[in-house]
Amino acid sequence: MLFLTALFIALIIAFCLDKPLKKSPVAFYISAAVLTVASVVITQSDINISSRFVRDYVLGIFSRGALGTAFWAVVMWAGALPNGSAPIKKLMPIRGELSITAAILTFSHIITYGVQYIMNLINGRTGSDFFVTSIVCLAMVLIMVPLTVMSFKKIRRKMNARTWKKIQRLAYIFYGCIYIHILVLFVPKAKQGREGYFFSILVYSAVFIGYAVMRIRKYYIVNKKPEKKLLPNTVGACAFALPVALLGALAHNSGNNTAKPSVIAEDKAVTFTFAIETASAAGSAVTTAKSSKTGTESTEKADNDTKTTTTSAETTKKTDENKAAEEEKQEEKQEEQEHSDEPAQEQHEEAPAAEPQPAYKYKNGEYEAEAEGYAGKVHVKLSIENDAITGISAWADEDDPEYFNDAMNTVIPQIGAKVSADGIDACSGATYSSNGIIEAARKALEQAMN
Repeated sequence: MLFLTALFIALIIAFCLDKPLKKSPVAFYISAAVLTVASVVITQSDINISSRFVRDYVLGIFSRGALGTAFWAVVMWAGALPNGSAPIKKLMPIRGELSITAAILTFSHIITYGVQYIMNLINGRTGSDFFVTSIVCLAMVLIMVPLTVMSFKKIRRKMNARTWKKIQRLAYIFYGCIYIHILVLFVPKAKQGREGYFFSILVYSAVFIGYAVMRIRKYYIVNKKPEKKLLPNTVGACAFALPVALLGALAHNSGNNTAKPSVIAEDKAVTFTFAIETASAAGSAVTTAKSSKTGTESTEKADNDTKTTTTSAETTKKTDENKAAEEEKQEEKQEEQEHSDEPAQEQHEEAPAAEPQPAYKYKNGEYEAEAEGYAGKVHVKLSIENDAITGISAWADEDDPEYFNDAMNTVIPQIGAKVSADGIDACSGATYSSNGIIEAARKALEQAMN
């Protein structure tokens, strides 16, 4: 899981590099800033990274906010651990430096998804989860920025210690907003059976609810100073286990949809249909042209017959009967010859040589293929008739529906118009989903090739 990987990295840095971080914090800040900028630039560009491992565990650990959240988790727990314990002795001296590093890394997630949220708002895609997430994120940014600025030693020294401490208590709200933000995004996906999200909710719940329980327990022990800690420990264990169990039950997918995600997605697949031109129009045009030609020849024949009859009448008046008889015989022979030639010519024209059948590039039928999308497999089904695509269906196992729909609306009409997967422009902001659709369509067309 991405967050566990990020948490491991954060713990290694906090416990193994605590002295360099305390001595030269600026080097860590610059490194975090460079990684943040690189992540944002690559994510927002049209660079195609085919390796899913690189996308998820190299870029995703920054763009999805996993590493920033992991550093915040270390900062949180540093204030909840028992006083005098070995971990708190390691973490408390560098807690301010850790929080600044966490904030810089978090900006990678804020910028990457902030741009997408703005695009969603412009495109009118504003569901209830969109507003909740937007409000929570805005509150987080408004709290995080001033707290981060005040974490710098030069700023902290200029402030009253009591005032600084009171303002820093806003961090509790900030931590709560992180957890709410995660639940709003992950619970619906876990209910849909999306792979890994149920486990992610359990891990995040253990980290954040566990922190809340430990922080309240520490406050009780420091202020009440109980002789025995059995009661607060028991209450703390119950307070931790019950919410985690309830959230697990809420997020659990009772339908076991994870068994065949592609089948479920196929039921909800979007189908694009395309109108095609058939050969009937061209055939009608040819038939009309032939009919016109036949009619013209018939008219010319009638005119020739009329002229011949008129000539015969005038010749009969000027010549004697014998000569007229001979001429009539000649005319009859000529007419018979003409009549015998014309039908043959007409018959030849009416029965032209059979035109060769067109050679089609693709076989008619339905063809299906799959390719790698942003977070899983992308499936495409094509219907082909006489070298024209009559329909395209597409669905994804794991890609976010919003971005996958954007990719479909951009890519599929191009594939249908070109009857090809070459030279297709991807959707900006949904590059990986677009490339998955294009590659799956390419494979399907290769199957249909004659």
